[in-house]
Amino acid sequence: MSETGTETQVQTGRDDTLSLSVGDLVAFACRTGDLVLESAGGPTAIEGIRAHQRLQKKRPAGSEAEYPLQVTLKQDGYKVALRGRVDILHPQPDLHHPVQLDEIKTTYVPPQKLAVSARSLHWAQLKIYGFCYGLQQAFGDDDPVALQMLWHNLKEKKTYPELQVFRWGELEMFARSALSEYLQWHRRWQAHRQQVRASARALQFPFAEYRDGQRTLAVAAYRCLRDGGELVVEAPTGIGKTISTLFPAIKAMGETRLDQLVYLTAKNSGRQVVRETASRLHADGLCLSVLELQARDKTCACSLGLCSRDDEGICPRTRGFFDRLPEARRHLLGQPLLTPEVIAREADRLQLCPFELSLQMLPWADLVVCDFNYVFDPLVQMQSLRDQSRQRALLVDEAHNLSDRARSMYSASITRSDSRRAAADCKASHPGLRRAIQSLVRALDKWVTEKREPPQPILPPSRAGESAKSELWITPFEEGFPVGVSGAVQKVLMVVSQLWEQNQSPPEAITDWLRSLFRFQTIEQLAAEQHHCITRAESPANPDSRWREQEVELLCVNAAEYLQQAYQQFHGVIVFSATLRPAGYIYQQLGLQPASPYLSLPSPFQPEQLGLLLCPYVDTRYRARHQATDALVDMVARTFHSRPGNYLVFFPSYRFLQQVVERFAALFPEIPLVQQSSGSSDQQRAEFLAHFGEGRRSLGFAIMGGVFGEGVDYVGEQLVGTIVVGVGLPQVNEEQELLRGAAEERGENGFDIAYRYPGLTRVLQTAGRVIRTESDRGVVILADYRFADPFYRSLYPQHWQPQICNNGTALTDALDQFWNP
Repeated sequence: MSETGTETQVQTGRDDTLSLSVGDLVAFACRTGDLVLESAGGPTAIEGIRAHQRLQKKRPAGSEAEYPLQVTLKQDGYKVALRGRVDILHPQPDLHHPVQLDEIKTTYVPPQKLAVSARSLHWAQLKIYGFCYGLQQAFGDDDPVALQMLWHNLKEKKTYPELQVFRWGELEMFARSALSEYLQWHRRWQAHRQQVRASARALQFPFAEYRDGQRTLAVAAYRCLRDGGELVVEAPTGIGKTISTLFPAIKAMGETRLDQLVYLTAKNSGRQVVRETASRLHADGLCLSVLELQARDKTCACSLGLCSRDDEGICPRTRGFFDRLPEARRHLLGQPLLTPEVIAREADRLQLCPFELSLQMLPWADLVVCDFNYVFDPLVQMQSLRDQSRQRALLVDEAHNLSDRARSMYSASITRSDSRRAAADCKASHPGLRRAIQSLVRALDKWVTEKREPPQPILPPSRAGESAKSELWITPFEEGFPVGVSGAVQKVLMVVSQLWEQNQSPPEAITDWLRSLFRFQTIEQLAAEQHHCITRAESPANPDSRWREQEVELLCVNAAEYLQQAYQQFHGVIVFSATLRPAGYIYQQLGLQPASPYLSLPSPFQPEQLGLLLCPYVDTRYRARHQATDALVDMVARTFHSRPGNYLVFFPSYRFLQQVVERFAALFPEIPLVQQSSGSSDQQRAEFLAHFGEGRRSLGFAIMGGVFGEGVDYVGEQLVGTIVVGVGLPQVNEEQELLRGAAEERGENGFDIAYRYPGLTRVLQTAGRVIRTESDRGVVILADYRFADPFYRSLYPQHWQPQICNNGTALTDALDQFWNP
């Protein structure tokens, strides 16, 4: 990479002015005590704004709302511009009364029940406001400043004022102490950043030469991150997408104003590749701190059984969390690999929550590697990544998964059975919460009763296993969602927020259910015309049961607008995958700008490495699967016997898979089989993959689009062939039909959008497992007559050279010719 930008001076020199908000200063330097649980169930931003506006309107004449504060001062060799905005300023009325600053905080509980750490944080902010005002007005040390906290209880609609008078000298001492702590960290942070930039500028490509397509990708990625905007890349397996995007991104950090990289991947294997790539670059002299975020349930010490909650239901690692955090932060700053294991060791040493510690380190890592949800999910996305004072780049790996994932992130559901269980779990310990949940159950009952009134319910389009007694209604966004259910959800979350504000916890058993409730509330607030409300009433599994299962789902049929909003937080965005086609479909699904460049790279492998055999003599459609079973069994046997080794056969459903497995085992008992099971654990997945080692002869049966069909590198003899059964169409259900209808309303081909394109992506991903390196050779069998259709043929990758086999004998001949040329 050539140096095409100038190095940014990020307030590292002593003559530079460091611009800092009071909020950022307080959040970093003034948090002490316990980690108070916060969630989407607390007062919403809208509630807070409305409360602020109501109280500000009641201010006396002469007072000012949203009074701006801006001061410049020198501290520890820095020139600091400190800024903020106080809610209400009451100018000094006479010589006998001091000036007064009011800060408004909304809660669901009276202030005396708030956690001490939350109260002290709020007061810290107001004290620094008082310091800024006094400095602005040239106060002396003994000049008084009145500070008033207005705690507004939304539940009671009552305001609790708390007034304290300080000497300005006291406020100055407090503010400068906080500034000193912040600036000490800032100096350490800037020293680290200088090392990162210098090492990034000096970094060389870690391989002797670029593979075919690699340099093209690297140059395009660098230009995108230098100039800003979006880039879409379809890069076939083997190009080396990770190094070809990370290397230019790191060079951009050294040569442009880019501050932080965020690398998203949907698979654990993707995080491992980034870790290995970073380690290689570290060995070449790169000074870069890489933070790998892992899901809470795999990181939290309580979830892993490493600690137990106390009698009040509080995790002991959250007690005094912010008192011990600074030491951990100093120790971890600049470490090359902040993996979950490294974070856990530091958390164990200081008895901190490892998950929360990893989140606290997120602003101070140069490269953050995490799942899609940390950027796109409205309940999980990290607010620190939305800080516009720093320039960030977003790299989205395996982007073909993003549209489905995003739709699920912006969908939510509540069921009656889960809600009843949650109420039962609260019976002994939280009677008030139990009553609120019971009200929610009654609201669900009432909503379903209303839907049963005319007009008649809309039945779903052929759901597998549908009971004749089940009912379903679809309510478009413009017709309104269940107001009664929404109000009941809000009441439950208000009770939960009251507990959290008092540093108490609801029963641990309802944690997952509460998350679904938070999601429901959040999605309802964000819902727009791309949402539908699906209401289901199912017959009970137990005939003796007096109630029926009920579910209310808020379904998002297109999340493109939400993705687009997330992209806007980043200076540059690169989305890449081995399968991003056709381009128009990808842009529409992922919310990308139509003018963004689309780069499709050729395969780096030789065509003769892959034997692509198309078998149109099999019909795998649902109604023909019984007739196709024997033909598929014969096809699998011919393929396996042509050159014994490791093979995988991928199916569109578990039922079809099991049907073929049973028939194959009966006809070929001498061939050992291994099959994927539904809901398999991490250990079961590892055991499955262990069958596909060098020198083995394993025949595996798995699900197309599942964990074994994407994101796994079967190198060399680990996999010599794959049979893809069917074109991978998603199951027909009400969700896919709504997706289809939404596309047709936009004037697009709904069947292609909802079924054929997603199916093609599964097929291409599955086929891509076979050839992973320059020395690999293997076969891919496409088993379905539809693969010969011009629609699919036109979308095949350029390096595919399919050979049609119209019967089993032709297949055997083609396999023999490939393996024995």
